[in-house]
Amino acid sequence: MICHRLIPAFSLFIACIMLLSSCASLKTEDEAAAISFESAFSEHCIARETRNSVNPDIDRQRFEKPCHCIATRIEANLSKSEKAKFLNEQKITHSLTMAFDKAAYFCLQTATQPKPRISYQRKRRY
Repeated sequence: MICHRLIPAFSLFIACIMLLSSCASLKTEDEAAAISFESAFSEHCIARETRNSVNPDIDRQRFEKPCHCIATRIEANLSKSEKAKFLNEQKITHSLTMAFDKAAYFCLQTATQPKPRISYQRKRRY
């Protein structure tokens, strides 16, 4: 008699566990897509910035942090379809360009500009 009451409760318990595990896998899929977009866009940004560089290795290190910041900001504000267009088709849409400009302004406004080695100031005579 007790077994007949436990079977429906046990099946309900199993169904709840399966539902929760599927929700968790959906969350991890979204996180995986976000990470893949960030890494792909970051690499695209670094490649674009170092395309005409004299020292690409040094410039790559210099652009890694700002490009990662830009990719993170874009990922937070861009729709899934726009991300998919970039990842699947390597298509840069107008909204992606607008988001890039906004994120670049945010990430680069606090960055210090490299100082030139040569000073062009004249010495004052007293």
